[in-house]
Amino acid sequence: MTLPTECWYALAAADEVTTSLSSVRALNTSVLLYRTEAGTAVALEDRCAHRPYPLSLGRRRGDDVECGFCGFVYGPDGVCRLVPTQPQVPLGAAVRALPVREEHGVVWGWFGAPGLAARQPLVALPWLDDPAWRTVGGTLPVAAAAPMLHESFADVTKVPFLAPELAPTVLHGEAPPLDVIVTETTVSLSRQFPAAPLPAWQASAVGRGVDEPFEHEQEGHFRSPGVWVDHWDVRSVVDGYAARLRFTQLVTPVSDRATRLLWRVSRDFTVDDPAVADRLREGFASYYARVGAALETMQQVLDADGPRPELHVAADVASIRVRAILEEMTGRLAGVPARDSRP
Repeated sequence: MTLPTECWYALAAADEVTTSLSSVRALNTSVLLYRTEAGTAVALEDRCAHRPYPLSLGRRRGDDVECGFCGFVYGPDGVCRLVPTQPQVPLGAAVRALPVREEHGVVWGWFGAPGLAARQPLVALPWLDDPAWRTVGGTLPVAAAAPMLHESFADVTKVPFLAPELAPTVLHGEAPPLDVIVTETTVSLSRQFPAAPLPAWQASAVGRGVDEPFEHEQEGHFRSPGVWVDHWDVRSVVDGYAARLRFTQLVTPVSDRATRLLWRVSRDFTVDDPAVADRLREGFASYYARVGAALETMQQVLDADGPRPELHVAADVASIRVRAILEEMTGRLAGVPARDSRP
């Protein structure tokens, strides 16, 4: 399976990238991560150009990295600076250096053509930096293909079955009609729910009664193969009190059947209450683990039995559109036309 490369992917949380050498895997590539002495994040292919030995098993020499097997030394730009057995460095000796951006508490890497990186802005995730918001999150390895995660995020009607204790009350009934806006590379969905009480965890978090009716507005946004964002906003019918949640899901393919998910849950209410943060972290770590386990099971079925024709219902419209965009992207990269996935 060809993986989309013309977008920014989350390599690691910013606080996980230090002056020590570390390695992550993304898009079938091992990536060496470290910071220069000035604090700039560096991402190099984690494989010496001389022999197939990981540079992450080597050592720092100032801002350079020395291979622990053969002593070749590489700069932060990936260019070989020294070969210990001879005075001349072979022409063109280098390892791949990924364009890197650091924003929203994340180190992002670009796996496409390097010249295109500067033209592609990062997806705006302002709540991750805004002091009026508070965020909890984690990292989850999922043994399933990245498109399966995006298709799962596109349909919140599964939440009452995977995590009934977290599911908004309004999801336990019939979902209102879904508005879907599609561009060449993005999908946005939204729906308005009638007034209903909040689930117990959310009522407690916002400090309101469990019987108080709130209007609910849900949005979902497939922004790139590396980013899915959900909005969940509620407003009290009693006095207009509003509370907003943002779910940021950073999807990085490790291979065609493995994915790394950096998830973040941000809120603009009770921002100074650490107990709320702890409950949200615990509750949504459990939720994402259940989503990941379900997708891993589906991946195992696909690997064992192969794809089959699928039955689609109205709630699947956004996930089908996302699938079509991803197939179009990967089809272009592979040089073959993508099949029509329209319902």
